[in-house]
This record gives sequence, structure tokens and C-alpha cells, in this order.
Amino acid sequence: MRIALQSELRRTLLLMRRYPTETAAQIILAVVSFYALALGGRFMAGGTLLGTRMTDLIIGYVLWMLVLNTVGDMGFGIAEEAENGTLEQLFLSPLGPLRLFMMRAVITLGTSLVFIICVLIGILLLTGIRLRLELVQLIPFSLALLVALALGLLVASLAIVFKRVSQALSIIQFGFVFLLMIPFDTGGPLLAFVGHFVPLVPMFSLLRQMLHHPAGFAGGGLLLFWSMVNTLVWLLVGLITFQQATNAARHHGTIGHY
Repeated sequence: MRIALQSELRRTLLLMRRYPTETAAQIILAVVSFYALALGGRFMAGGTLLGTRMTDLIIGYVLWMLVLNTVGDMGFGIAEEAENGTLEQLFLSPLGPLRLFMMRAVITLGTSLVFIICVLIGILLLTGIRLRLELVQLIPFSLALLVALALGLLVASLAIVFKRVSQALSIIQFGFVFLLMIPFDTGGPLLAFVGHFVPLVPMFSLLRQMLHHPAGFAGGGLLLFWSMVNTLVWLLVGLITFQQATNAARHHGTIGHY
């Protein structure tokens, strides 16, 4: 398993090193897109986005980029394997599809994390915003990484069964923009309860509280609890769905079809 992990990591690094301009262009595009989003928000609000509003926008954008990269890489990666006719070879691996795709997902999360850090640095330099970052904030962000992993498994399940899922991936990726914009915290008890089970929403709320208030983590025990519940639920859903999808593809003999 260690050899397979090293091979996957080497493959990813080789692709990044072979196409450095592509990686740099993605980072620049992400930073410029955020700046355009901030300018649009300032126009709609009729003034400058400062303080908590800009901080909330940065947090939401970073989490959205996490989902965008993870879901896109896993979904399009499997679709590309199916188109090239190599997906069936992955299923014949001694490791099995679940462990193999989990390793790929972990590597994807690692590269996405480096990408997001570069984008965040660019955003902070461009906007002049200063975030109060602390080590304790790694807890909700780590939970967000696990939820992104679960979402990647869900998208991988769709790609294994249906193969061509590019339009569905676009809906899923950009649908999270609207999910993170819904005011679950202030929309009433029912909406707040529903928000506890929407992917990444409890982590988004907890990160906001921790960045806005110095003692945010001390007073966010309930949000931390719901963040852990959210992570556990989506991990279970992702793992079960992936296993069911692989079993269905094997049963119908459609693993190698495109």
C-alpha cells in the first residue's frame, strides 16, 4: 500500500511539474475571480465590504475552492480513466477500488490544500485583509477536509456508474456557492437544524465564529459537535455509496464501458 501511495504521489507531482503554467494560471484565475466577486458584492451592497462581511466571503470562497478541486479532480479523473479504457485495470488492482480511490482522494486533498493556501495568500495580499489565524482553527478545517473527501467519493460513485458526469459535476460544484450563501444560522430553528446536516455548513459557521470572536472556540462547543456529526454522516454516506456503486458496476459489467 505504501508503494501504491508513493506511486500516486509521484504521478501527481510529475503532472504538476510537467505543466507548471497550468497550475500558476489556476491560482491566478482563482485570486482574480475572488477579487471580481468582492467587487460585485461591493456594488450590490452599495459600499465597501469590510470587517466580518469580507471575512465571511473569504471563508466561504476557500471552502468552495476545496470542494471545487476535490470533487472535480475525483469526478473528472474517473471519467478520464473510463474514456481511456484504464478504469477496469484499477478495479483489478490488489488493493481494490475503495483503498485505491481513497489514496487518490488523500493526495488530491493534499494538493488542493497547497493550492488553497497559495490562493488565500494571494487574496490577502490583494485585498489587504488580515485574518487572525490560530492553530485551533485547524480542527474545523480538518473536518471540512474529511467532508470534501466524502463528497469526492460520492462524485466518484456517480462517475463509476454513469461515466459521463461533467454536467452533473458542474451543478454540484457551483451549487455549493448557493448553499454557503443560505443564512442557516439566522433563518429560524428549522433552517438552522437542516443546516447542521448540509455539507460544510457547520464548519463554515464555526470558522466564522472563531475568526470574529477571540473566544469563538470556547463558545462554539455546540457547533463543534454538529461539525463532527456532519463529518461522520457524510463519510458514512460517501463510503456506503461508493461501495454500492462499485458493486452495481461489477454486477452489470459496465466498469470498462464508456
